Amino acid sequence: MVLVLLILGLMLPLVDKALGSGGTALAAGTVIAVGTERAGGVRPVTFTVPAAGWVLDEARSSLTNNAELSRDEVVFNLNVVIPLGSLDDRRLWNGFGRIVSMGGGELRGGPRPITTAHGMDGLTGPLSGHGRIGSGTVFARDDLGAEITASGPPEAYRRLAGQVRAMVLSVEFAP
Repeated sequence: MVLVLLILGLMLPLVDKALGSGGTALAAGTVIAVGTERAGGVRPVTFTVPAAGWVLDEARSSLTNNAELSRDEVVFNLNVVIPLGSLDDRRLWNGFGRIVSMGGGELRGGPRPITTAHGMDGLTGPLSGHGRIGSGTVFARDDLGAEITASGPPEAYRRLAGQVRAMVLSVEFAP
């Protein structure tokens, strides 16, 4: 029995390493599409990965509602929001803040306006909790929203903050 446990203890990490983490390495310029597919197979929310090294975590992503990417302990997560009623940035931000606080995080200070490269307006602000720092961002229109969190250990997040911002600024809603 001890021999079996010893073999399993030594072999499982090697098997795990050989099989990979269940993630897909992404090339610079990869466009990630999220949300329930519409006519023609188009998903309503997209963003672009700015640099190689990011990995799509397939186990934690369901492209019908979210995509989670990671790199060097920094996690970028975009969730699509389908509202029951009309939606705007401020209402989405307030709900987003409640969700973040239930998970032990905190949106620090009031939100600041942000505009994507495609001209879409939203709100953003710093995020912290559990020894991590990062940012939270929301974009909304009447019938669709996106909530984005990005966080990591302070040194790692600061190193990748420019790439995180580039992904946030690349968010686009399909017409």
